[in-house]
Amino acid sequence: MSRIYDTKETIDGKQVQTFFNSRAKKEANAVDAVMLQSAGSTLATDRDKFERENLLPRLDKPAKVVELGCGAGRLAPFYGAAGHQYLGLDFSDELIARANAEAMASGSIHFQVAEVPYVRVEELKLEPPFDMLVVTGLMIYLNDEAVLDSFKLLAKLAAPKAKIYVRESLSDMDIRLTLKEHFSDELDDVYNAIYRTTAELKAVMDDTLIADGFRYEVCGEYAFPPALRNRTETTQRYFTLTRD
Repeated sequence: MSRIYDTKETIDGKQVQTFFNSRAKKEANAVDAVMLQSAGSTLATDRDKFERENLLPRLDKPAKVVELGCGAGRLAPFYGAAGHQYLGLDFSDELIARANAEAMASGSIHFQVAEVPYVRVEELKLEPPFDMLVVTGLMIYLNDEAVLDSFKLLAKLAAPKAKIYVRESLSDMDIRLTLKEHFSDELDDVYNAIYRTTAELKAVMDDTLIADGFRYEVCGEYAFPPALRNRTETTQRYFTLTRD
C-alpha cells in the first residue's frame, strides 16, 4: 500500500518502532534521527533551532517537565540546562539508549522506555504531576484511539497549573493523508504515518484537554516560516495550552 487519502486507515506500530530503532543506529545526531528529511539537508537542524528559539514555552521557575515521544532526547538540554527536572519517554529502546549516551551529566535529566499511551504512571522515573508537558511529532505515528488516549494521559499527568506544547505533522489539505507501508525514496525505508487535519487534532484536544480546564494560547498556527516548509500536502502546526 502507499498514499491513502481521506479514508481512516490504521498503521502498524511495530513497523514504526522498527523504523525508529533503525534511525537511531544510522543517523549522525539526535535531531536527524527523528526530524525526518533527505540526506544532506539542513532543514531538520534549522527547524530544531527555530523551535527552541521561537516556539518552546519557557518556564519562569524550576519545574518538572515530561516529553511524550522524546526520541533521542534533542529537547532535554533545553529544559535541563534551565534548571528543570526533565523526563523523556519513547517506545524505541534504541532512541532511548542514544538519548542516555548523549545526555549531559546531570541528575535533572531522565529517559525511560515507555510506549505512549500505554504508560504505567506509577513506574515513571520522575513522579507526576508535571508543570510542562511536551509532544512533538508523536501523534502522526499513532492510530486514532491511541491519539485520544495520549491526550487523556497528558491531562492525567498535568499539574493543576500547567502548560502543554504540541507540535505535529498534519495534513495541509481538507482531508487526512495516510502513508501505509509506503517505501520512501527520500528516507530509503518503509514509512508509516497518519497526517490528520488540523480540525481533527483540535477536536480531540477539545474533548480532552479543553474539557479538563486547559485553554489555547496558540491554536494550530504554522510552526515554521515559509523558508522552512518543504511539503505541498503536509505541514507542521503547533498548539500551546495552559491551565491556571
